[in-house]
Amino acid sequence: MRYMEIVNITLDSVGSTQAFAKENAHTYAKDKITCVSTKEQTKGVGRFHRPWLSPKGNIFATFYFTLPKDSLHLTSLAQIMTLSFAEVLCNNNLAPKIKWPNDVLLNNHKCAGTLCEITFNKDHVDVFLGIGIDVNMSKEECAQIDKPATSLKVETGKDWSEEEILKALQEQFAKDLTLFKEKGFDPFHSKFENLMAYIGEEITCFDGEKEYSGICHSLNSEGQLNLCIDGDMRTIFSGDIENK
Repeated sequence: MRYMEIVNITLDSVGSTQAFAKENAHTYAKDKITCVSTKEQTKGVGRFHRPWLSPKGNIFATFYFTLPKDSLHLTSLAQIMTLSFAEVLCNNNLAPKIKWPNDVLLNNHKCAGTLCEITFNKDHVDVFLGIGIDVNMSKEECAQIDKPATSLKVETGKDWSEEEILKALQEQFAKDLTLFKEKGFDPFHSKFENLMAYIGEEITCFDGEKEYSGICHSLNSEGQLNLCIDGDMRTIFSGDIENK
């Protein structure tokens, strides 16, 4: 099976790869994946426009590509990237968990997060899929983050090659994107749900406006969270969850 070709744009430093990719997308090939990566971000941004600590020694990348406007389950693209990275960790004998919708945990500490922005056009969508991975951050640097964080180095006690991890992620994501384009989120549902953290536990979920509390029940077929609140099932389309 032939996967989309990946074109690499590597920067020494940039405000954010997401902003850079959006500013320059008009110059990128529409039939390829363009991966903008940098050694350092000076204005990294996470979900809900939160600042993202972005020191050197880690991976900061945005994948740009286009999909037909009528593609299935477009809102689940961040979860595909999240699962792709979890697969890379599994292939390196690590045991990741996924904190829905798009954080990767090691030992209940965050080591990666994704961010997806989609621009709709007449017959296609432009996708800007960003990921930040804590690769070689020290324990002291992780402690500066306002929520429990870790890195591959902290977890394994060794230095990792950012280039090799990014290459492995690109290969896995290109494979996963090909399947996603054909069948949507369905082929990934079981694997994602099996890796989810907090299943069966009481959690809170903040959707950007309102906070909900309930039992983390399951994942629906399109990648949204099923939250059980006082015996009733509620579907959460996007949000930040925390276990109690």
